[in-house]
Amino acid sequence: MRKFIIGLVAMCSLYAQGLKVITQQISLSQEPMLSDSLVLKGSLGKNFHRSGSGDTLTLKGGLWNIASGLYSLPPLIQGSFPDTVERNLKNVYAQAVVTDMNGINSTNLHIQFGGSKEIIILPMEALNDSTYRVSITDSLRSVLNFRAHFVSEDGMSNISETNYNTPHMEFAVNELTMADTFSYYPDGIRSESWRMFSFPGDLGQNQVERSELAEGHVFYDWDPNNNTWVKPDSLLIGRGYWFKHRYTDPVIFKNKDTTGFAVPLDNYTIQLDRDCNMVGSPFSFPVQAEFSEGVSMPFKYGAGTKEGWADTNVFEPWAGYAVYSPSDTGTITFIPFSDSTSIAARPIHNGWRMEIDVIGTRYFDKTAAIGRMDGASEVDDPYDIPLLPSLSNSLRLKMDIGSNGMYAHSSDMRSNDEFNGVWNMQVQGNDEPGPIRMSVSSMIGIPIDLKFAIIDVPNRDVIMNFPQKELIIENKIEDAYDVILIGGQESYVLQMIDDILADIPEEYSLGQNYPNPFNPTTKIDFALPRTGDVSLVIYNLMGQQVRTLLAKNMEYGFHTITWNGLDQSGRPVSSGVYFSELRARSFRQTKKMLMLK
Repeated sequence: MRKFIIGLVAMCSLYAQGLKVITQQISLSQEPMLSDSLVLKGSLGKNFHRSGSGDTLTLKGGLWNIASGLYSLPPLIQGSFPDTVERNLKNVYAQAVVTDMNGINSTNLHIQFGGSKEIIILPMEALNDSTYRVSITDSLRSVLNFRAHFVSEDGMSNISETNYNTPHMEFAVNELTMADTFSYYPDGIRSESWRMFSFPGDLGQNQVERSELAEGHVFYDWDPNNNTWVKPDSLLIGRGYWFKHRYTDPVIFKNKDTTGFAVPLDNYTIQLDRDCNMVGSPFSFPVQAEFSEGVSMPFKYGAGTKEGWADTNVFEPWAGYAVYSPSDTGTITFIPFSDSTSIAARPIHNGWRMEIDVIGTRYFDKTAAIGRMDGASEVDDPYDIPLLPSLSNSLRLKMDIGSNGMYAHSSDMRSNDEFNGVWNMQVQGNDEPGPIRMSVSSMIGIPIDLKFAIIDVPNRDVIMNFPQKELIIENKIEDAYDVILIGGQESYVLQMIDDILADIPEEYSLGQNYPNPFNPTTKIDFALPRTGDVSLVIYNLMGQQVRTLLAKNMEYGFHTITWNGLDQSGRPVSSGVYFSELRARSFRQTKKMLMLK
């Protein structure tokens, strides 16, 4: 082909300024002629065209296109890469057979470690005219693993590259450690604190002995199918576990007695169970993830010396996370490299969202959220997240969905078809000494005419400029602390404040039974200004307990209970004087009653 082209040019005679072309094979057309532009047409090809300001003549088309096309093709690479790289195996090579009619200028292996944006270029050794190889040295073998591909350039500067190779990478005993730079627990897990953790590697021996905390430490796994805690007998990759110990020094996990493998740096998908799942990243460096429809963002537990839940958008190695899935078809896909796929943003539904935090001196809870969105309803639905299971007796902000008295959710997203609404909440203090601050950490899409107010039920206080002003609970919470959030048009908010305050008693009280005297049934009214444990007991004149009418945790408000004149064994009592006694917190009050038959 090259000889043919040279012969073709030799058959043409060009005469200086006149640019006269004489040829037996190519006919000359003088149109168009601009400056020194020239169009050639002939049997070798169609529309040979050169338009420019220089004296260079470029021929394109016909057989010339075929010839030039062959020389512009990039190298053809057939790569060979090990699926598994063993830690101590010698002579591990990546090899490629590269062919190109222009010859090969260079063939390299491009390597990118997990958690790094840097590309390391390793020149490959030419074994012959087409075979190249490079050694996978010990310095390239680590728990971070890597991805690699072949890149080759030919003599015409055409470049070709292969898809990435992602091997399993074996790590040695004690090489995978919680004290690593990327670790969520670089200093280990401190004593006497519940923490969630995971192993960012596939261990060869993953069994653990079951133990009790009294023996020094304990592991727990959450079973979402049975809603119960179980003690695991093995630690699986991609799963989160609860751990607590009583040793003096922090515990630093490592693969002490076993080797293991870093998983390939491909997208890694975990199938979720319905409800709450405890998960962990399989990678030894921070990554992001994609979630299927309805799956919540991840929540991690604990920060420094404090305990509590907080949401996050990054999965760090060694940390454990809780995610909620409304079905058993939910998935999480961990993305080791941001360019391996476009990490899809969460679908934005019309509406608004407010995220609420409660923070004390020892505990915190940053999981609560309310709002409105398309597709959600006014009752419990897949957009609402139940309370996350926790082994720690920590601070919680709980929500009552549907006004059924079951404070079992941490978020309550409602229908976008409604504008006004009331959210009933309780702060569960547990061992938190206080003060506790309730504030808003994020607001998205709040309409300009949407107003909010907070009612502090135990104190009958109203915060009109919430969330600009936070709610502060000064004292230790012994029982649940009721808070009501009102959101809507200003007139609605003001009206609901009046209605709700009218239903909150100003003090504890026990009313006189009615009718009195009675036979055999009577009613007893009582008022509770705050939620807590309550007992209402009937005594006789001898001070003997006749009947316990009530002994449970009750919400604030005005209540009525009926006594049917029966004792604890279900037998009718005789005529005479009886006493009703109400106890709640430090309050105690008694009323005299008369039964006449």
